[in-house]
Amino acid sequence: MVFVLARYLLMPFALIAVTLFAMASYIIATTLHHQVAWQRTAATVTDVSPYSETRANGLVTDGINVAVSYIANEAPMTWSGKDKDIGLYKATKGDRIEFYYDPADPSNLDTAAMKGWRGGLLLLAVTGGFTVFYVWFFWLRGRRVTT
Repeated sequence: MVFVLARYLLMPFALIAVTLFAMASYIIATTLHHQVAWQRTAATVTDVSPYSETRANGLVTDGINVAVSYIANEAPMTWSGKDKDIGLYKATKGDRIEFYYDPADPSNLDTAAMKGWRGGLLLLAVTGGFTVFYVWFFWLRGRRVTT
């Protein structure tokens, strides 16, 4: 009875693990695609200014507005926006950062691909391992195949 109860109580966690596994797979695939198909370049941070925004629930988020200049498709480009849009959470004026840009749309930047996909592998291992163990232990173990 406890075994059956544990099987169904752990099912939501197994479903969450499957979802996280799918998300990590997507992030790793996107990162690898950007590293292969997109162009790599270096940018110079030209402006940094702090901002603070209040969300609907009352939480205050602090961050930085960033402006960078870079060369894409042999043409000078600039980009400016919030830190979370570019994945650059700490910067000072004059910093050099490397990132990938989409050759078809050079204003589409990806700094996450520079960090690599090793962190995603840990997420894949943990969520995949838990899911495989859950399915084996609670659903497949002890079943006898009769012929």
